[in-house]
Amino acid sequence: MTKRLLVVTAILVLLTCLRAGAQQTIINHCPYSQRYWNELACLIPDLTTTGNSDIQGFNTTLGRVIGELPVAVPVSGFALTLDKSTGVYMVSSDLGGVLTERGSTLGKNKLFLGFTYQHFSFDEIDGTNLTKIQTVSAITYNGSPAFLSSTNKLSASIDQYTAIAAFGISDRMDLSITLPIDNVSLSGTATNRVEATNNGVLTPSPLNPQSLTIGGSASGVGDLFLNGKYGVVKGESSRLAFGLEVRFPTGNEYNLLGSGSTGFRPYIVYSRLGKRFHPHANFGYQWNSQSVLNLGANGTSLRLPDSLTYSAGVDYSVLKRLTLVGDFLGQHYFDATTITRAQLATSTNVLGLGQPCVGAGNPPTCNSLNGTVSTVGVKNQSAFDEDNLAVGIKLNPAGRCVVSANVMIKLNDAGLRANYVPLVGISYKF
Repeated sequence: MTKRLLVVTAILVLLTCLRAGAQQTIINHCPYSQRYWNELACLIPDLTTTGNSDIQGFNTTLGRVIGELPVAVPVSGFALTLDKSTGVYMVSSDLGGVLTERGSTLGKNKLFLGFTYQHFSFDEIDGTNLTKIQTVSAITYNGSPAFLSSTNKLSASIDQYTAIAAFGISDRMDLSITLPIDNVSLSGTATNRVEATNNGVLTPSPLNPQSLTIGGSASGVGDLFLNGKYGVVKGESSRLAFGLEVRFPTGNEYNLLGSGSTGFRPYIVYSRLGKRFHPHANFGYQWNSQSVLNLGANGTSLRLPDSLTYSAGVDYSVLKRLTLVGDFLGQHYFDATTITRAQLATSTNVLGLGQPCVGAGNPPTCNSLNGTVSTVGVKNQSAFDEDNLAVGIKLNPAGRCVVSANVMIKLNDAGLRANYVPLVGISYKF
């Protein structure tokens, strides 16, 4: 019955998720040559008229995030541990983790199947609220210098359905495959206003503010992950393993379903089986190849940033069939693109963006803010950490079936982040 339930659930989710969404274009500032306006990677540059600059870096951040979304790991939940009082190996009461690896392996010819659902509703990008992003760009209006200011309200979310399969090649080695199916939704509203100048004298724009809204969604297969793990130490209670995870860019990066980049992550895992408390730690290095979502100044594709991955936590066996899971998850990024505050030089004060000029002179007297306005820009080669706390439970209702529930909570504001990421899943070991 459990096997049939897993298969039927997977088929239903596939049928409901494999649908395409559409975007209604308003303007064409897409930075990718020979691409179509209805692809999601064109939406933010089109909305904000930023093209290759300013918050086009939003796409670079999305590409990095999509390629490294945390997914459930193939932890069997039924490791063997030695009972010293009897000298007999018993099934551990630890049902394993949710988002972090353990040093234990499945066992020769053992099969693990799992399915999870996660929802990501992004709230901030590098500490800036997505509903309050201000951009200012220099333009020409009626032959005079002018500035286009835009107050942007963005919305980005991902529903991720993930299928996981792992097989024990030997008592010490596992191979696993993880295939996410993503539903990405992206929308935005921009209120634009032109502030023009005439011979250096500030003149309010004759144009009324315009509110522009565009949005779209896309569904399909994301990037495919292959993972190999080898148990180096398999003691009475201590487990040490090395692994290699490879990411293949199978998702459509122009619709933000994939990163557009091949990735390699070698890692090391330590875990210990106790009577009730079971500590563990993971450490790895993520290497990424070039991606079209990370464009350089000359339009060439650059590599997505590399990162160190690290996590540590503990499982607590409340009952034989119930385990509480707590993890700290972190990544340190090198040479990453971040969204930051910037100052745009202006020849005169810009109404509504700085302090107004005063006086009857020609030109009028302006205060110390004259000459610059605040906008959003891109900072390259930044290093930062993304830290999260994950807490959850794993329940063994019957047989070798395990049900998981987890929530990941952000601990800092770096990167494109959701305040909370819920996860539910089911797995079975054959």
